[in-house]
This record gives sequence, structure tokens and C-alpha cells, in this order.
Amino acid sequence: MCWWLRKPRAFFVWLKSLFRDVKAEERLLEWKKKAEEEERKRISAEDKQKKLELEYQVSAQDKDRLKTEIIRLTNNLKKASKEADEIQARLLQEQGEREKVQQERFKLQNEHQKLQQDLNSYQQQLQMRETDKKALKNELQAIQTKFNDQTTLLNDRTRELRGAQAFLSTADTLSGAEVMRLVDELNQEIMQTAAFISDSFDFARKPEHIDEIKEASRRTSELIGPAMTSLLSTVQHGEDPLLIQIALQAATVEFSRWIIMTWDFDGLQAEQPLAEIYGDVRETESQAVSGRWRALTRSHAQKVALLEADVHSTMVAHISDTLVVVMIAAGCTKNYDDAYREFTMKFGERVSNIVRMAARLNKAMGEEVTSADLWPTHAVAGERFDTDSMKDFDEGSGAQSGVVLCTTALGLQRSEKIGNGEGAESRTFTLAKPKVALEAIADGMEREAEVSGD
Repeated sequence: MCWWLRKPRAFFVWLKSLFRDVKAEERLLEWKKKAEEEERKRISAEDKQKKLELEYQVSAQDKDRLKTEIIRLTNNLKKASKEADEIQARLLQEQGEREKVQQERFKLQNEHQKLQQDLNSYQQQLQMRETDKKALKNELQAIQTKFNDQTTLLNDRTRELRGAQAFLSTADTLSGAEVMRLVDELNQEIMQTAAFISDSFDFARKPEHIDEIKEASRRTSELIGPAMTSLLSTVQHGEDPLLIQIALQAATVEFSRWIIMTWDFDGLQAEQPLAEIYGDVRETESQAVSGRWRALTRSHAQKVALLEADVHSTMVAHISDTLVVVMIAAGCTKNYDDAYREFTMKFGERVSNIVRMAARLNKAMGEEVTSADLWPTHAVAGERFDTDSMKDFDEGSGAQSGVVLCTTALGLQRSEKIGNGEGAESRTFTLAKPKVALEAIADGMEREAEVSGD
């Protein structure tokens, strides 16, 4: 660009100094106008250029946005197309399912019509049968009345026959071998319990317990005899409590024998009369009749006498008391109350089990075996030892004679009456011999002087 265009004022001053005349001034004005016109054109051209540049920039930005939008719309279009295809497929599937459902509906409608026709037919048949039913019902009522009369008569006769059959039946619920097993299990439980008890307490006679020892000795003498009681009070038991174990076995065996043999657990106070009546029945009647009489009488006497739970708890308490008394007589270091409390805590369950086993034998021998009479056997303290009817507790001793100190295990005997009347015969068999301890078992045991209360 020329310098006079950039600096028009200086240029005009310079021209004015050159042209002083009018013509020069006119031409100067003309040039000035042209210069101003050129300046406006220049400014206009610059504005247009800037506008075009701005429009170009805006156009480029719009182009990028449009390109991005086109890409987005293209993706949306593809996605929409895919969704349209999926929808079209689902529509075709649903259309197929609708057609299938429609076919099933037509099928069910046809079946319903058929069932409705069958129902109408059945209803007609039912109406006809209802009429027949009413006629038959009247006839049945007459037959039912006659049948009820006959049934009542039949039940009466059946009860009478069952009573007679039950009374005359000789079929046993248990065999002799099973009863022997129960007796052996009871003996084993008594022996183990007595051994555990004797090993669980200390024995050394104390002067302050002399009154309790005397009273306990009196009671023990009545139960297991004076010989055993005397040994309990004189033998030292601290090192070897074997004699105490034997005494505990003897007391438990004696009480278990009473449980097995009792008719009513003394609840009716009729033990002796019932035993005597049974003895007479057994003498005069057949084995079948006497056996069934025994079973029925014992069963009903025990039901009337006491509740089973009351009998059990009473027997457990009585045996526990007896065994503690035996220990006191032997010189237990505890007094009665402390010994009884510890005994029931440690051995109450075992004593309860012995009572259950003895009660089970009561039922087995008294009610479940009627073809013969079974009873537990024992030996009386003081009688002579007989190898034919008893066994020695100390099997290794080889004793063939001696005096019985006490019974440590029950035996079992069986008696059966064959025939009836004058020609009747009774046969008795020993199924198991009772075990006994002989007085000689105390030989060699260390003795000690009696404890006085002075």
C-alpha cells in the first residue's frame, strides 16, 4: 500500500505546499475524495474478509457437529433397525403361539362339548339309579336291622369265647430260655452295681457313728442274717471291700426276689391270701386253668393296688435306703444322711434299672408264662451248702461243703402240672442254680475290735 494512502494528511500538506493555486486545490480535493473512497473500500474489504473468515470457522464447526450427529443418527438407525428385526421376530413367534393357542382352544371347546354331552347322559343315568337306590335303601334298612341283631348276638358269643379261650390257652408269651436270660441280666446288674458302690465309699468305723451303726446292724440282721451282720461289724473293709459287695448283693437279691414274687406290691395287703388261694387253685385245677388264673389275678391286682410310677419310685427309695443301711452297718465314714444323699446322686439310676428289671420278671413269670410255674430260687442263710441245688459265689474255691452266708445271685425253677384230678403229676426242674457266698469266704480277713461309744 502507498505511503500517501497510509498518511493522507501529510500527503495533503505536502501537495498544498506545491499547489497553491485553485486548480491545484481542486485537484487536491478530488484526490482527497478518491483517497477517502479508497479508504472506505479498504475498510469494507477488510470487514468482508473478517466476516468470511468468521463464517468459514462457523461452517467448519457446524460441519464437525453435523458429522458427529450423522454418526450418532446412523448408530441409532442401526440399533432401531436391529430392534425392529427382533420385534418382528417376536411378533412372528407370538403370532405362531396365538395360532397354536387358538387351535388348542378349538380342541378344548370340542372336548368340552363332548364332556357336556357325556355329563347329560350320566345325569340321566344317575336319575335312574337314584330311583333304584331309594328302592334298595328301603330294602337295605330292613336287612340292616336284621344284621344288627345278628351282629349283637355274634359279638356277645365272641366275647364269651374269647374269655374262655384266653382263660384256657396254654400259649406262653415268653420261653423258659428268655426268662433265664432276664434272670441272668438282673444278676449281672446287681453284681456290677454292688461292686461300684463298695468301691465308691470309704469304710472306717467312727465312735461318733456308733448309734447309727447299732441301728443299721439291727436292720441288716433282719434282712441278710446275723452271721453276715457280725462279719460286717468286725472285718476291716478299708483295703478290700469284698464283704461289703457281697452284703450289698445279698440285700439287693432278696429285695428283687420279693418284687418278682409279689402279687400286688403289698398295695392291697392281700399277699398272703392271694398266694394261698392260688395254691388251692393249683392243687385242684389243671395247669391251663391255674396258669391263666394266676396271670389274670396278678395283672388286675397290681392295676388296682397302685399306679406303676408310684410303685417304681417307692421300690427305688426302699432299696436305696436298705443298701445305705448296710454300708452304715459296715462302718461307712459318712453318716446316714450324707451317705444317702451321695448314694442317690451316684447310683439312683442303676437302682432304678434293677427295679425295672425285677418288675419285668414279675410280669414274665406271673403273667406271660402259664404253661408252667416259674419262680426265683435262693438259699437260706445258715443252711448247708449243696452242690446239687446251688453254686459257690467264689467259683475258684472248689468248695464242696460249708455253711451258706447269703445268696448273691438268684436261681430259677420250673414246675409243671401234668393231667388233672387224682392222676395229676407235678414235674419240677431247676433251670438255673442260685449263687451263694459261704461263711468260709471271711476266713483270713483281718478283724478289728468293736467300736464303743464311751
